[in-house]
Amino acid sequence: MGRLKITAGLVAAFAAGTLLDVGTASAAYSFCYEPTAPSAFLRKPTKPYCAINRSCSDWEVNSYRNEVDRYFRNLREYADDVDRYYSEAADYVACMSKLD
Repeated sequence: MGRLKITAGLVAAFAAGTLLDVGTASAAYSFCYEPTAPSAFLRKPTKPYCAINRSCSDWEVNSYRNEVDRYFRNLREYADDVDRYYSEAADYVACMSKLD
């Protein structure tokens, strides 16, 4: 869901012609792209009720495993988004320092 919003925002910005490279060209125009911090709306998977008395069917176990896998995949995506944010923030600081 988060990647969809980011992708849609980038497509809209590109279509509008406002996507600028963070570098000397953008510093020359007195504009630096300020990155936005990623947000994560993650919900930890809940154990199936049948796990209490160990009466889960194969479908329930597989469903729970898939949910756990999806949760970890989303955590990795969020960690990648945070890494990207820090990289973009460093570029932003460098761009801002060129404006002075």
